[in-house]
Amino acid sequence: MTLSRKSIDQAVSPFYEDWSALSQKIESCFVQEASGCSTLIAEGWQLYEALKTALYGLFGNSAPCPLNESERLEFIRNSRSAHAASSQLTQLFAELKKKIARIKIGYPAE
Repeated sequence: MTLSRKSIDQAVSPFYEDWSALSQKIESCFVQEASGCSTLIAEGWQLYEALKTALYGLFGNSAPCPLNESERLEFIRNSRSAHAASSQLTQLFAELKKKIARIKIGYPAE
């Protein structure tokens, strides 16, 4: 498969759509101060890992990676503060999205 901007978008868009819905659930969980926010954050972490796997499938070793990603993911996994973990996860998704956009510039539109 030859990569294009469109094919990259098609590969990563479902992850970001799922993240959008999940992040809203996480925010709602914090507003309600309900238990189970950690479970939602774990789902977000798994979604992020699935996105990274898809990116490695597309780009191999040149897949984009946010700064200090492994340390930040470790913090998310081990955090006792669900809100701090949620913030880190949100930042990782946002930073990765920017890096993907930069990489896409080097590929043809179709």
